Amino acid sequence: MKKSEQSVSVLNDLLILNCETEKLFLYALCQVEDKILKNFFSVAGYERTSFIKSLDASIRENGDVPTYYDVSDINNSMKNSSLIKALKTQDVQLLLNEAGKIQMLDIEKYQKILNNVEFSDTDEELLESQQDIIVKSLYGIEVYKDFYVQQSMPYKAS
Repeated sequence: MKKSEQSVSVLNDLLILNCETEKLFLYALCQVEDKILKNFFSVAGYERTSFIKSLDASIRENGDVPTYYDVSDINNSMKNSSLIKALKTQDVQLLLNEAGKIQMLDIEKYQKILNNVEFSDTDEELLESQQDIIVKSLYGIEVYKDFYVQQSMPYKAS
């Protein structure tokens, strides 16, 4: 497979990955009651929407046609998601942990791809930027988790 064919194939894989994650986060947004969780899933879903648009444009600029997911495949992967299972509990810490696991897996996928596939400078910058955004969202998850821990601790008067 030529370099450009391989890079377009990988971009298509990332497009599908981000479609799956976007759908999962937007579903979670509709299911959670906590305002901070709603905010997190809204922002995370929007970020993935933005990634999808950028990846789509990059694939088209490479002279190819983006390959989107099969809805039944997405629905099956969502059913098996630990985030979906955690939504039933409405446990904020558990939901943040599961969202963090998804973000961590995606960061690892991006890093593996960046290490093993040769991209144009523009595509490489795009993927590094997307990876950085996901990393920053992981920091946000940790801030939210710390906030909830502090909220649940009894107040001590000095």
